[in-house]
This record gives sequence, C-alpha cells and structure tokens, in this order.
Amino acid sequence: MQTTLRIAGANCSICFNEALDGLGRIDGVSAVHGSIGESCIEIDHDDAALDVITATIRDHLHGIEMFSNEIRMVPLEPVALSAPCIHQRVAHKAACDTPPARSDMNTINPSMTLGEIVTLHPSLATDLERRGLDYCCHGARTLAAAAVEIGADPQAVADELSAVRVDEPAAAWASLGPADLVDHIESVHHRYLWSELSRISALVDKIVNVHGDRHHELAEVQRLFAELRADFEPHLIREEQVLFPMIRHLSAPADQSSPDIEQLAEQIEVLASEHETVGALLEELRRVTGGFVTPADGCASYAACYRALADLEADTHLHVHKENNVLFPAARALLVERPAASVGAVQR
Repeated sequence: MQTTLRIAGANCSICFNEALDGLGRIDGVSAVHGSIGESCIEIDHDDAALDVITATIRDHLHGIEMFSNEIRMVPLEPVALSAPCIHQRVAHKAACDTPPARSDMNTINPSMTLGEIVTLHPSLATDLERRGLDYCCHGARTLAAAAVEIGADPQAVADELSAVRVDEPAAAWASLGPADLVDHIESVHHRYLWSELSRISALVDKIVNVHGDRHHELAEVQRLFAELRADFEPHLIREEQVLFPMIRHLSAPADQSSPDIEQLAEQIEVLASEHETVGALLEELRRVTGGFVTPADGCASYAACYRALADLEADTHLHVHKENNVLFPAARALLVERPAASVGAVQR
C-alpha cells in the first residue's frame, strides 16, 4: 500500500533526510519519497508498518512553538492525505517508472530535492550546474523531476552524483536558525555584492571601451549587467530593511508581539520571484560570454571581468539557495506557529 503524509512545520533539511533514512530502513517499507519544500512524505509499505512509520517521523522531525516567552522544539504529528505528494505530481511519469532508492544521507537518490543535495553535499553544486540542474531558484524540485525535465535518467544521474560525492559535513549554515541565517547571509553574500557590483561595473565599462569595436557582444554584456545590478541593489535593500528585520522579529523568543504575517508572506513571495529574474539574467550573461571565457585577444582586465562575472554567478547561486531552500521555508514554518498578525508590527 502507499501512504502520503503531510508534515507541516518541518524546517530542518538535515532532520528531514534522517527521517527518510530511518523510514527506508523499516521492515515492510519498499520505497520512500519526500520533499521538505512541499512538506510531504510518501511511503510504499505493507499494512503492518504504518504505526512504526508515524513513530519514526515523530522521532526525527520537529517544529517550533512558543512556551512562556521561549521557543521550543516540538514533535510533528504526521497527517495522512488522500492525494499523492505535490512533489510527485510534478515529476514526469518516466521518473515514477523507476523505483526510487532507499534514502541514505551518504548516497544521492532521485527522491532528494536539489536543494537538499547541495545543503548536505556542498561540493556537488558544481556538478548540478554542469548538468543544467538549477538547485537555487528551483531547489524544491526532486532530482527525479529535474532530471526528466532535461531528458536524463534520474537513477543514472543519482548514481553519477553518488560516485563523485566526497565525505564532507553538511554546510555549517544549514543548521542555523532563521535569525542567525539572516545575519550570515548579510555578512557573507550582501557584503560581497555591495563590494563587487560597483567593481564589476567599472570592469565591464572598461573592456567595452577598449574592446567593444572588435567584440560586439560586449555591448550586450554591458546591458545585461546594468539590468542585473539595477534589479539586485533594491532587492538587497528590501531584504535588509524589510524582510530580514521581520524574520529577526519573528524569531525573537522574548518578543511576544505578532509580526505582520501577511506582509512577511508577501515579501517572501515577491523576493523569491525576483530571484528568478536574477537567475535568468545570469544565465543570459553566461550564454553571451560563452561561459565567461576570455577571447584570445582579451587583455588582463578582460580576464578579470569575466572571472568576476563567473564568481558572481557562483556566489549568487549559493546565496539564492540559502534563501529559497532554507531561510524562506524556515520562516514560513515559523509563520504557521504564530498567532494572527497585528498590522504594522514592522513598518513597510
């Protein structure tokens, strides 16, 4: 039989994958699928395993609630659903025709999401990008669904990733709470962008002036980067002045006032949409520059500019991954636990 369980409130990808691993080891369980982004787990099992399944989920997954001015972890109660998991619906039938492997934190399997793979195995980010698997803007998709979309065999891709996987700890930031993760993103990624965007602009303008007559594609590079910067800078300001303070407010155990829940949810959706725009501009920059490869007649500034653009792309992919696949789900989970919003708790 197949059981689909809702696990609303789960906000830790490491615990989620440990739960999948534990479920896969239960006698009578033949397959496990799950998505922390869609808050669901789907299990193929015999009749006798259901009690053990729900007990395993309770043992591994937790949510957050307020008790006497303190945030405490609380077990999650899995709820049976009548329909399959959302993350399974988006996969092509070909992906479903291949039985997924049992979950194992040290083995990549098709039921894992792209975001979970990078969080647990940071070094695989480059391998996913090389295959055209977008782990940042679309990190909530399973590897199965993403592989089918590009015409690849899900199990073959999973096996290839497992083969090149190295033993490494999960990224340190993956275990941070929402408020600490906000601080980390600001100090690492925002600081980098505020420093680099102006420097790259100067480099782009310089190589256009020097090499533009021979390399007409540089005019397009200049246009795309100007658009990218024009999108990025107000985005950073809105995060630093609106969204991030709201998340800190939501996470503060001593603060009993309710945040403006509607505004926070709206900001998350708007900023996630803007991530898509930035991702598309970076993809177009990569195409126009031929993968950021400096031409044979390019000078040192040309090489420095393309190297800076490649670094910007890599940093942005990781930056967006941390927000879309870790921070935003954690903030949404906290929203579920909070009482109704008091409008104006945090000003726009």
